Amino acid sequence: FKFNVKGIAIGNPLLKIDTDSLASYDFFWSHGMISDEQRLAIVSKCHIGNIQNRSRDCSIALSEANMVLEYVDVYDVLLDICYPSIVEQELRLKKMAT
Repeated sequence: FKFNVKGIAIGNPLLKIDTDSLASYDFFWSHGMISDEQRLAIVSKCHIGNIQNRSRDCSIALSEANMVLEYVDVYDVLLDICYPSIVEQELRLKKMAT
C-alpha cells in the first residue's frame, strides 16, 4: 500500500498568507538583513491580517526593506563561506547606507 505524500514536505504556503508574508521580514531582521528601524517601521505600520489591503505607510516600509534585500540572496543567508559575491553585496549595502 503506497501513500502519495507529494507536497507534504513544504505544506501549503498560502494557508496563512497574511501572517506568513510579514513573518518573512522578522526572519530577515533576525538574520541581520534589514535594520532595526526597518523592522520597527514594518511592525508599526503593517497589520497582520490586512496585508491584502495594506496602507500607504506599510507599502513604503516594505518597499524600503525590499530595496536593501535586492542585493542579498535571501535563500542563502546561512552560508558560512565568504564568496566574492558576498563581499560585493556587502560593499553595495555599505554604499547604500552612506
